[in-house]
Amino acid sequence: MKRKGFTLIELLVVVAIIALLISILLPSLSRARELAKRAVCASNLRGIGQGCHIYSNDNLESFPQHYYVANETGTQPPFNTNVQYIGKMGSMGGISIKTQTGPQTSTNIGHHSRSLFLLIIGGQSTPGQFICPSSGDTEDNLRNNGSDSTTPPESAAQPGRNRFDFKGWPHLSYGYQVPFGKKAKPTQKMDVRMALAADKGPYFRAAGTDAGTQTTADQASGIIPPAWGTVASDILKKNNDDWRPYNSANHSGEGEEVLFVDGHADWIKKPIGGVNNDNIYTCIAGGGAQSTVNLAYSLLGEVGDQTGDNFGPTTQTDSFIIP
Repeated sequence: MKRKGFTLIELLVVVAIIALLISILLPSLSRARELAKRAVCASNLRGIGQGCHIYSNDNLESFPQHYYVANETGTQPPFNTNVQYIGKMGSMGGISIKTQTGPQTSTNIGHHSRSLFLLIIGGQSTPGQFICPSSGDTEDNLRNNGSDSTTPPESAAQPGRNRFDFKGWPHLSYGYQVPFGKKAKPTQKMDVRMALAADKGPYFRAAGTDAGTQTTADQASGIIPPAWGTVASDILKKNNDDWRPYNSANHSGEGEEVLFVDGHADWIKKPIGGVNNDNIYTCIAGGGAQSTVNLAYSLLGEVGDQTGDNFGPTTQTDSFIIP
């Protein structure tokens, strides 16, 4: 008896059904993968938070703060510190813990990611804990690259002895509360509703002006803070899609995982997750005084500049996560 096989049409129908099922399932699988990565990201931040609290127990309730020159001569905190936020990250790895960073004309400029690196030096955290799985960043392998013929091309780094910062921008996925200036320094005394760390934000350095009028694009990301005016009620009506360019790029602008001072981590869809809808990636505009006059200065804020006013937190409840 002759065996009957599948016809070409039947095979095409089966293939079409399989392709349809795959097209339906793939977005769900991709979404599930991203949610799983967010869970890992939140776990990383909680671990960093635990490390910060352990560190603070041995350091007078202070969360990690690297030594720096305040150069406080102005009238608004932090009084023109002239500390670069991103330009010198990893490039001054030889600066010891006891060596201050800044001012800008000095050869001792360092990024404040050195504060987070103190957790690695102290053993409270590991390099892998500072990598968000959604970011595309790679774990710092704690190797030093030689710069001349007298130095080996690559050698093991010794945190606290010959390495005092992350190797560079692609090896750190999280930002940290700016420790520069007198306001809102990262300590256990901060308001527990404030952000201590989060997925790194969209700003690196840019000229700061009042909310809604800043026109200088960020020098590293090209992002300009939103120019949405100074009417707080209008800004609060902006939906999640409006805020996407001003969220962390780690999760494609959908939002950010945020570590709060009390040690818990939470997912927010807009960067206005601090005290009184404070934008966690900017400092309050107008020296902080404006926030008591108009909420818009807290919702939008401004970011630091590498050459002029390097703004830090301007009130005790001003979250300012950099980078």
